[in-house]
Amino acid sequence: MLAYNAFMKPPEVISTERLILRKPRMDDAPAVFADWASRAEVTRFLTWHPHQDVTQTEALMKRSIDAWDGDAKFRYLMEIKENGLLAGMIELRMEPTRMSFGYTGAQDQWGKGYMTEAVRAAIDWAFAQPTIHRVYATTDVENVPSRRVMEKAGMQCEGILRKNSIHPNISDIPRDCYIYSIVK
Repeated sequence: MLAYNAFMKPPEVISTERLILRKPRMDDAPAVFADWASRAEVTRFLTWHPHQDVTQTEALMKRSIDAWDGDAKFRYLMEIKENGLLAGMIELRMEPTRMSFGYTGAQDQWGKGYMTEAVRAAIDWAFAQPTIHRVYATTDVENVPSRRVMEKAGMQCEGILRKNSIHPNISDIPRDCYIYSIVK
């Protein structure tokens, strides 16, 4: 197995035309809770239930911050440059020759192209790394908006992963997911 190299750790800030992707802070918890972590509509296709109180979101922020000390998972909050509001979160998951990601968006920011912009920035960063040759993600077969984000970012659907992921807000039985990728 290839060893991880220091250059594979993403920067703490990635800037795009309209967004600042940045490492989370503890004081982000109230906005994350209000804008998406507590909302059933937003968490429908996620692997966790909506948060019932802000202490759950504080724990998520702590885990997100602490993960930056490692070399595998890096969560970014997506801050809108124009107004400082949060548009969502994207997590980059590093492997020796590839990167996967997952994301969720603030419901009030849906349909504005922020997630596609963040995904493109993540792909661009990954492909600037000499050892990364593949970027991929999965989404529930019913999550059409997520599929559109990946397609707009230039990713292609490779097929269906049968009974791949449990989305507890829909079912306790593993669900089929599409896998999307883009390669160098």
